Amino acid sequence: MLDDMGRACMNLLIEKFERIKEIDHDWAQTVYEERKQNTTPENKELVNAFNELFSTAREAYKKDAKKTESIFKTYMTDDGAWLLEDVISSLEIFFTLSELREMQASDEEKAKKVIEYLFDNAIVYFDRQFANVYDEFGFQTLDSFYNTARVLDGLTEYYVMQHLSSEAIKRDLKSETEFGENTCGYLAHKISENYHTLQMNILMDMIRADKEK
Repeated sequence: MLDDMGRACMNLLIEKFERIKEIDHDWAQTVYEERKQNTTPENKELVNAFNELFSTAREAYKKDAKKTESIFKTYMTDDGAWLLEDVISSLEIFFTLSELREMQASDEEKAKKVIEYLFDNAIVYFDRQFANVYDEFGFQTLDSFYNTARVLDGLTEYYVMQHLSSEAIKRDLKSETEFGENTCGYLAHKISENYHTLQMNILMDMIRADKEK
């Protein structure tokens, strides 16, 4: 059952759908064609409205996926399924890290131990059997532990390749994961602490991939 914040989010999503329809009745087709053809959008108002809709849809889906899907069915035809698919795809990080997010909310130290272990055995260095101890760290399945490592590794690689500062990393982590400030800070610290090794890992992986072409 939705709380007041959840209901407000759903109402806002409906408002965003109504607003974008006022700007362009065929907005979904317009946006789809522009994206498909990779052309510069002509209607800046439509662009802003679409960005607001997408952002609101992300927040709504986090609150209640079924209710959000129901609103999408009301406002979009079958050929507009791509938008909901894009919203869900953009939330892969958020949902994959759900167990770690819940853990850090109730026990930050336990979550930090998970992060430390994953950096030592799956991100900075690698042990093929690292996921076998998933239950010792409080995870439900081996797959969920493995996927947590996979997503954290992907985020880490992105931050290093983009040369992001610790503050920028913390901001992005907060946005993508909704971890608490301390957990975001600890992850940023682990990246900074291992920065040069992570850089070398990325470089060696790129060289190896180039040789295998």
